[in-house]
Amino acid sequence: MHQVRFIIFNLILLPGILFSQIVIDQSDMPEQGDTIRLSTAFDISGIDFEETGENYTWDFTDLEPVLQRVDTFVSVQETPWVYQLIFFLSANLAKKQFEFDQIPGFEVTDVYEYYKSSNTDFRSVGFGITLNGIPLPNKYDDPDIIYKFPLNYGNVDSSQAEYGIDIPGIGYSGGWKKRVNHVDGWGTLHTPFGTFEAIRIRSEIQQFDSLYIDSLGFGFPIYRELVEYKWMGEGQGLPLMKVTDDGLLPNFVYIDSLRTTLTNVIDDRIGHEEPLVFPNPTKGFLTIEIPEMHSNLLNISVYNELGMMVIKKDANLQNHNQRKLNLDLSNAELPEGMYYLVLHFEDRISLTKVILQ
Repeated sequence: MHQVRFIIFNLILLPGILFSQIVIDQSDMPEQGDTIRLSTAFDISGIDFEETGENYTWDFTDLEPVLQRVDTFVSVQETPWVYQLIFFLSANLAKKQFEFDQIPGFEVTDVYEYYKSSNTDFRSVGFGITLNGIPLPNKYDDPDIIYKFPLNYGNVDSSQAEYGIDIPGIGYSGGWKKRVNHVDGWGTLHTPFGTFEAIRIRSEIQQFDSLYIDSLGFGFPIYRELVEYKWMGEGQGLPLMKVTDDGLLPNFVYIDSLRTTLTNVIDDRIGHEEPLVFPNPTKGFLTIEIPEMHSNLLNISVYNELGMMVIKKDANLQNHNQRKLNLDLSNAELPEGMYYLVLHFEDRISLTKVILQ
């Protein structure tokens, strides 16, 4: 009799076990020594990444990876010693970020983001950069709370991080970042890498950054609004899938395995004539010829080999017969190397590798 009751109890309980949501906590965050490979893709099939709910199924298997990178997490003690003086009490994790020199006259190196992982939350506490050889560790007045634990369906939280720093001999840099997190779904996630049980977080982000140059007497303000959609799995460290939507070209980044070949051109229609991009290699000036059968071109973006967008511009051809465009890469002060030119049409995306000499 007891055995029958036990079987009935398990039959009632089993569906709840199979289809209940997972819970994300500190044990699912990155740790020192973690190296996580990520692929970047562009949507060519109209995936509705905004849809969500309870016991939902998200299918991203049609994504084609075009770029890969590896995120490496280190201890605070492995970063420049000047940064350690500021972050040794407030952070227990750091990640090397992209270096860049896209602003004429300014070279940014030794870029690190600093994090604090605890049983209550995972937060960004500041960053360090070296600008023209000057180390500039910058601790936020208040942290950016990326995740508040435990992550359960229906949770809502917010934070606002602010920073400001004087740059000797140059000027002042400051800004703020506001984040509102909604845990708005759980279920099964399918990616080109595999199938996972996941919980989803929707983050609404407003960010303002400004660099004021004393010698010029004015600053360079940048304001952005975007939405991040992140699917978290147990023990993964980083999101299994992250979609960043800035209103133009959604960017898909997901945990992946090493791929020795990546797609050069993305096209959802076999035999579709591709735009002609020349000269390639180039010294900086590109001509883009667009075939007549293409739909309206919405925008152009350029990514470096690390997946960082370095150029974005609108290029709508709807109201005229212009089928040839010029793009001057030299205006962005880009270093020599490989870049990815992305043309975003109304019904498709075309991607071409470009060599800048």
